[in-house]
Amino acid sequence: MRESIRMKTNYYNFKFRVAGIIIDNDRLLTVNTQSDGNLYLPGGYVELGETTEEAVKRELKEELLLDFEVKEFLGVLENYFEVPNRGKVHEISFYYLMNTPKKLNKDNFSLTENDKGYIINHNFKWIKLSELDKYDFRPKVLIDIIKSDNKVFNHLIYNNIGE
Repeated sequence: MRESIRMKTNYYNFKFRVAGIIIDNDRLLTVNTQSDGNLYLPGGYVELGETTEEAVKRELKEELLLDFEVKEFLGVLENYFEVPNRGKVHEISFYYLMNTPKKLNKDNFSLTENDKGYIINHNFKWIKLSELDKYDFRPKVLIDIIKSDNKVFNHLIYNNIGE
């Protein structure tokens, strides 16, 4: 079993992640695993020895129980944020536009994942692209990019610590 790439220091938690942007009929698939109401893109940690493309395919298969293919690499986001009671986070995330499998549930749904012994309840919600900014979607910097025709952003740095 490989180890995911993340670490904790006295000042920051570091995460190396991937996420898949899955769009079907002008709707974006989002997920929430907590009761805080935040929505974000499905994905997870990159493991040592794994490419980011391999990681996004693996993570989506683990979470959604389907095989996904990458349509296009969109960009890298260096994201700095704070989680209440958990501290500051420095996250580097690779984002991919994914092909949507025909078998993917087109309604809101929930699935449970056993992630290396941790049970995670994934609550998936389809959001109309035109209404994405009405939700507590994270990271917010991606909202306009996801809604645009050209979703490629290459590299962004987003710091919302203290906001």
